[in-house]
Amino acid sequence: MYCKFCGSMIPNDSVFCPSCGAKLSGEVKNVPVQPVRAKPSTLSTVAFVFMVISTVCSGFFLIPLAWMLPMTLTFKSKVDRGEPIGTGFKICILLFVSLLAGIFTLCDEETD
Repeated sequence: MYCKFCGSMIPNDSVFCPSCGAKLSGEVKNVPVQPVRAKPSTLSTVAFVFMVISTVCSGFFLIPLAWMLPMTLTFKSKVDRGEPIGTGFKICILLFVSLLAGIFTLCDEETD
């Protein structure tokens, strides 16, 4: 049996999950749940900060916001959900958003 909150294995007669401490009201799954990534890597956070800084600095020129803002928001949502980020998207960050953010995303192995 697996905890419906954290996805870790639990004994059949447990009242509380030994990993996360959640109360198990008799509702357990027989299928393992993919645990959600607790927090993004440091490189992802630094890359996101540089993306936000470059987007704000480019705010005076309205045209770059047409691609910088959606790319920044897409990057953040993918990192939060733990989805892989393709190399092509990382290179687009490097070319169209921020050189430093692109380098950090390319160096971050957790987003592959």
